[in-house]
Amino acid sequence: MIQSDGERLNELKSQISAAYRREPLDLLVKNVRLVNVYSERVVSTNIGIKAGRVVTISPEEPPVRPIAVFEGDNMYAIPGLIDAHCHIESTLLTPAALSEVIVPQGTTTLLIDPMEIANVAGYEGLVAFMHGIDALPYRIFIEVSSRVPTAPGLETTGGVLGVEETEHLLDLPVVVSLGELDPSKIDRLSEEHLAKIIAAHRRGKIANGHAIGLDGLALQAYATAGLSDDHECVTFAELRARVELGMTVMIREGSSERNLDVLVNGAVETGTETRNLIFCTDDKHTSDILREGHISYNVNRAIELGLDPIQAIQMATLNSAQHFRIDHLIGSITPGRFADFILSPSLEQIEPERVFVNGRLVAEEGRLVVDLPHVSYPDNLRHTVKLHHKLDDNDFTVAANGDTARVR
Repeated sequence: MIQSDGERLNELKSQISAAYRREPLDLLVKNVRLVNVYSERVVSTNIGIKAGRVVTISPEEPPVRPIAVFEGDNMYAIPGLIDAHCHIESTLLTPAALSEVIVPQGTTTLLIDPMEIANVAGYEGLVAFMHGIDALPYRIFIEVSSRVPTAPGLETTGGVLGVEETEHLLDLPVVVSLGELDPSKIDRLSEEHLAKIIAAHRRGKIANGHAIGLDGLALQAYATAGLSDDHECVTFAELRARVELGMTVMIREGSSERNLDVLVNGAVETGTETRNLIFCTDDKHTSDILREGHISYNVNRAIELGLDPIQAIQMATLNSAQHFRIDHLIGSITPGRFADFILSPSLEQIEPERVFVNGRLVAEEGRLVVDLPHVSYPDNLRHTVKLHHKLDDNDFTVAANGDTARVR
């Protein structure tokens, strides 16, 4: 729900009063070992929450009795995990249904580039798809798809996001960036796509990259265009080249593309600074998420490869939030930020026993514990496969004489 300035003002006043201990906290989570991703320290403390946000971090209990108290049992309190770039369509689930898969794994925020939806249903379909996401038990932010249609003249999906539509979407509070843009648009100086980059930057938002295979002058030209990151690195040399140009590298571990081991090994072996490294899945199938984890897998695997646990957690939390300029909202357990966090018995192997979003317990011991919203999607998102003629059995028959036939 988008708040009016008046609603947010009243909420903020209440949060400040609770921080001053003039009115009760909504929730006090007691006895946790809080992972501070700013100071890189673990501190024994309590977390005070008011109206969905953290307002106090203190080992002392407040004099005004909280409305509710939750015992943290000395578990590690870790900021909710962030997937910095994914195409939600690859899961083959609606955002609501996906809650049951990712939230118990500790993922509390997805940054999605809904490229497939936009290519099929265009501006209206994308806006309809975003309806209801504010009622989910996790957060979604949008990276506005920059290539719609992806291959003009070679596809008949029908969706179009021109400069005007892109600007309208970039004005929405839920939108954090212009989605991934491939090198061909920069190489041929496409005015439409350069205008989209300018539109994002003019609004204080970043433009995501897709710098597959680039090096040397081509990579420098790409960075010159204002693309801020890349999720296509497959070698450590590529990672280092991008970081040296001021780009953030999204270390991708999905279903088909698995780059984490090579990239993290390189970072560990060379002692590379990790603050410009973040995690994403890009495309990860539901079965793989259930089998091995989501962003929690990236964190745990990085730790197994020798990365310091707090650095691995930073890559999945604060680093992503800072890169997308939303660290005033998420990415840490600090006053003023949304109360999105995990309680895990271990720091070396993240196991989300409890998951909180907006200061509400949403998952416990691997299961979602809240009701999901029912979102009704319009017909233009339901009936998108259109054939040029009615099929019958003959369309699937391969005419042949003998045992073999040459077919397309």
